[in-house]
Amino acid sequence: MPRKILLIILSTALLAASCCAEVIRIGGTPCLLQPASREDRGRRYALFVGSGDYFQATRNCADLSAAYGTLLIPEGDGRLELCSRASDQVIADIKGTILSWAEEGSEVILVGYSAGGYPATALAIYLAQAGYTGRLYLLDGIYGDYRGITYNAAYYRANLDAWDVTMIASSSTSHNIAERSRAVGEAMAEDDFITYRQYDATHEDLKDIYVRILNDEYTP
Repeated sequence: MPRKILLIILSTALLAASCCAEVIRIGGTPCLLQPASREDRGRRYALFVGSGDYFQATRNCADLSAAYGTLLIPEGDGRLELCSRASDQVIADIKGTILSWAEEGSEVILVGYSAGGYPATALAIYLAQAGYTGRLYLLDGIYGDYRGITYNAAYYRANLDAWDVTMIASSSTSHNIAERSRAVGEAMAEDDFITYRQYDATHEDLKDIYVRILNDEYTP
């Protein structure tokens, strides 16, 4: 059976099964799948939350949902020092499902908090290279260097200028990823496709913002 048909069947099965929250497996990755909490308006969210929450998503996020669309939360590897390599496996496992959402005409919204900013960015670029647009939210979620790529202003301009990208940074001085997020966000604050905001908040406080994004309550 052609790959595209298999992906569409998988996506349809996931959505049909989403009348209630459940843990599913896509490839080797366990994921939490949540239906819309209010009304499904064709939005499809993938949430990648940072270190502790990201790696325990199916246990810690069971009550997290999106107001107007299906929410997928992949679980990663609990060994924090391997988070990037673990994320590579998650990306490989779920990118077909994310692509099938775009192919079906759904609005794709990717949210990356902290270490989750890496898979969210990688998947947004994967869709952009396939000719699809969407929304990307990065909350203290901008990496430095990984696998020969420097996640700087030039990289985002070269790969995601057709997307709607929101970069959000905390005032935290205890997390390197927060400092990188501020530096890149400030460098791109005048770019048309970027919305940049900094908040007088800790790195951990930004979790409140991704909950507001999912509930369609966040206005930059």
